[in-house]
Amino acid sequence: MAIIGNVFKLKIFLKKHKLEKVFDYLEQALNPNSEINKRIYSLPVGSFDKVQIDDDIFALEQVFYTKKREECFIESHKNYIDFQLILSGSEQMEYIDIDKLEVSKEYCSIKDLTTYKLVDNTSKFLLQKNDLAIFFPDDGHIGLPKFKTSELVYKTVIKLPISKWRN
Repeated sequence: MAIIGNVFKLKIFLKKHKLEKVFDYLEQALNPNSEINKRIYSLPVGSFDKVQIDDDIFALEQVFYTKKREECFIESHKNYIDFQLILSGSEQMEYIDIDKLEVSKEYCSIKDLTTYKLVDNTSKFLLQKNDLAIFFPDDGHIGLPKFKTSELVYKTVIKLPISKWRN
């Protein structure tokens, strides 16, 4: 059930879900004059910094080079929804329902992470600046793969508790 699109259009589309804190943060992350944007762009390559947005909502601010698909893995989360936003660069993402996958590493509650064996029958799409991908607990997804060549990516991923989506 992944949702993919322009962050500003998705904000309008998802208005009834009361995600103001999520979209306020995402818009600030894209605004070059905001402290959030400045903080992300000041991170060194390889950063994966956790930042609290609210009591139970946080972001993982990231700077990385995309890599070969074979070096990546499929993952899913039980307790959080991922809101993955590209600030700059591009990343080939992939999606597949977890019912079509074989578990590689069992669920880790500390990381809220299950990993799966890599398969080729995923749906592939390209995320670029202002693109947002939202992944739910049944959405297996691969991040970090390069599109054509390795590229420097500035990205943030909001982790929203699944309970906040349902309310």
